Amino acid sequence: MIIQHFLKWSQAADVSKRAAAASALGRAYLQSDMDFEERCAADAAMTLLLDDPSPKVRLALAEAVAYSRAAPPQIVTALAGDQYDIASLVIARSPVLRDGDLISRVTVAEPRIQVLIADRPEVSSSLALAIAEYGHCNAVVTLLANHNAQVCSRCRDIIIERHLDEAAVRGALLADPDLTPVHRLKVLQASRDAIAKAPFIARILGDTGAKRVSGEAAANALVLLASGRMDDGIGDLIAELRATGALTTKLLIRAVCAGKIDFVARVLADLSGQAYERVTSILVGERDNQLRALLDASGLARTVHSLFLSAIRIWRDVANGRMTIGAQEVTRLVMEEFESGLADRKNHANDDIVALLRSIYLEMIRQNARRHAMDLAAA
Repeated sequence: MIIQHFLKWSQAADVSKRAAAASALGRAYLQSDMDFEERCAADAAMTLLLDDPSPKVRLALAEAVAYSRAAPPQIVTALAGDQYDIASLVIARSPVLRDGDLISRVTVAEPRIQVLIADRPEVSSSLALAIAEYGHCNAVVTLLANHNAQVCSRCRDIIIERHLDEAAVRGALLADPDLTPVHRLKVLQASRDAIAKAPFIARILGDTGAKRVSGEAAANALVLLASGRMDDGIGDLIAELRATGALTTKLLIRAVCAGKIDFVARVLADLSGQAYERVTSILVGERDNQLRALLDASGLARTVHSLFLSAIRIWRDVANGRMTIGAQEVTRLVMEEFESGLADRKNHANDDIVALLRSIYLEMIRQNARRHAMDLAAA
């Protein structure tokens, strides 16, 4: 009876009164102890309010029911399809909305709504897949930043396939601690290509200079990638490096100068076909002739054998406590030994290697200087 009076009254009431009544009706439905007939009548009244011409009335109803598990699902799903100010209330938090409701909405929703769905307190793997497949890049970034989202490997595959041209997505992927080494490699390669194609960089440095700078940045990033966990996905990473042509002698030179010996060992094991344990034994303590044989079996040119021998010997001394130096000084010593041992200083390949070593050394100086400056600023 009360609901009948409400419906008759609401037909003549102004917007502000109808909004207040809608809020009261929603709260009464959720909080009052109604009998079955009253609950059915209240349900019907709220359904009628969904057609109210004023968004203020529908907004008031949404505010009343948005956070409750007891809200009528047909009311919540209808409000989720309303204009943004109304829909955002229920889409962001309503526990009534199921995966099916949200997945179907992701495929047609505007980017702002997709972002709200991606930022919900719980995002299942199926919903995450839908966001990866159909979502705007802002929704994808939000999804990757949501610690309560179940972002599986297949979901990351889709994101990498569809969204790598967006810098924000690349940044969010690189910030993801669960990103596999292969996925991280693909993001780094996409970042390299984006830098090379950037109009500003090309305008300042020219096409050749832009490719060189982007290539050096990618190589440094790959060395940092090699610093990660070597027991998780390293085989897939090396296979991907080989397949894409990124596993170069220059990359291995950067890695050995930086002291990433475990990564070097795993690459040499893969290239030579020898067991990782055997390769590690050779790097740790075997004689130079055995190390040369390993480098030969790995297909490395003999022009760089002395470089690897020098670097590994120096890092052995560091590991054994005979020297107390870091990657910068190791690189300088390797460069000096390589230069002093050159029989033919006019050899173009040797000149390229010397230039590479000098480039690595200067970059390490710059990195150390940056870290020192930041430490001073933070003190």
